[in-house]
Parts: sequence; C-alpha cells; structure tokens
Amino acid sequence: MLIAAVVVGGFLIFGNNGTDVSKTITGAPGDVPSKSTGGTVGGTEVLAPQPAAKWGLLLEELPAGYEVDVSNTFVQNISTFSSSYWFTTEEQGSDLANQWRIIDGYQAYYQPKGLAAEVAQGAYYVQVETYLFQNVDGAKLAWAYFDNLLKSRSTSQPVQAKALANDSSAYQVISGTVGPTDIVSVFHRFNFRRGNTIVSVQTWGAQPYVNIDKARDIAVTIDNKILGTAPATEPTPIPTPSFPGLVN
Repeated sequence: MLIAAVVVGGFLIFGNNGTDVSKTITGAPGDVPSKSTGGTVGGTEVLAPQPAAKWGLLLEELPAGYEVDVSNTFVQNISTFSSSYWFTTEEQGSDLANQWRIIDGYQAYYQPKGLAAEVAQGAYYVQVETYLFQNVDGAKLAWAYFDNLLKSRSTSQPVQAKALANDSSAYQVISGTVGPTDIVSVFHRFNFRRGNTIVSVQTWGAQPYVNIDKARDIAVTIDNKILGTAPATEPTPIPTPSFPGLVN
C-alpha cells in the first residue's frame, strides 16, 4: 500500500539528510515533558542469546487494532544490514558488521489497520530493530557509531526522556503531514543498549497526539525481556538467510 511505503521511507529520515522543517514548527512533542518513567536505568550488562527476534515486540503487546506489515518484517542478514540506512555504502556496512561481530538481527513493522486515517486520530506506526553482537564490546562500538550518526543529522532533534538500560538516547524528526490532512506528522526514535543487544524503536504519528513516550514504553517492555523480568517469546519466523558465517 502506498501509505505503508511512504511511512517506511519516512523512518529513513533519521539516517539521511533532508530539509530541516523542525526549526519552523513550534509546539513540538519534544517540548512536552515525557511521562514515561518505567524501566531500569543502568544495571546488568546482559549477554543475550540468539535469536534477536526473541528480544523484540509482539503484535499482542500493542493496543488492539494493529497488524504486522509482513513485507517489512524479517530476520536480518548481512546484505539487508549492510545495505541499510545506517551506512553510506554496503561495503562500509559489511566492514563494520565484521568489526562489531554482529551475530543476529530482526526488524518488525506494525501499522494501524486503518493506516493514515487512524494516525490522524491518534494511532501510530511502529518499527523495531533488534541487533545482537557476539560480545558487549562490539555492541558498545556499534552504539557509539549509531548514536553519533543520529546526532550528526540536521533533521534529527534530541528530546528529553528518562534514560534506560546501559545506554539510551531519544530523537525526533518533524516532517510533512499525515496523509491528505494538514496535521503535522512526527517520527520518534528511542534507542537503547543492554549488554550485547541494541534496540531501536521508532514511531510515526500525528504531532498533537504522539510524543517520545510511545517509543520509550515499548523500549521498556523489550528491556524487561532482556533482563528476564518479563516473558520473552520468539515470533513465528519468516525464513531468510541469517548471520552465521559472518564472524569467526
């Protein structure tokens, strides 16, 4: 569907240069104090085992009325990871993946069944990326790279949110409108690192209704799974080539 394609492309604003419209819009959600205060700040550097999909978000953990965007939900492989928006070239991505010793990855997209019509009324799209590294040191290197990339983009604004896990950060991008309406749309991203795992939670919604809390609350749910304080269930897998053989 066209709106799904537009939203998927929109998430990439976080990783690509574009027109910085956020400076011309007042009342941004980042100006509203975050009310998401749950979760564990700091704590154990957990070495989470594979698969990465186990440490993601399940459809039933979202409010009623959501569905999986199947075409954009899959186990990552070296090609999809290296050619993603995180890197300038696929060669760069492959080199860094080996340096960081990544061992698994999973990407999941969820959308309201009513698509943009529901976003205009307060619903939001969700994208969750989960990456596992062979050790904590590799995850720390990857975290430094990912977060520096987001900080360097003129379209990406840091927002205030309570810290989470061993490392975390929060950003927003305000861009365009929701479908044919004149309601300003906003992307939020809450990233965190827990031990050898990096998780990126992104939402796309309408500026009057959505702030960083939606993404952070999902991140808290996932961190609790990694910590073992909440049940973690692997979703039904969609077969794709994975990372074995990438690292020694």
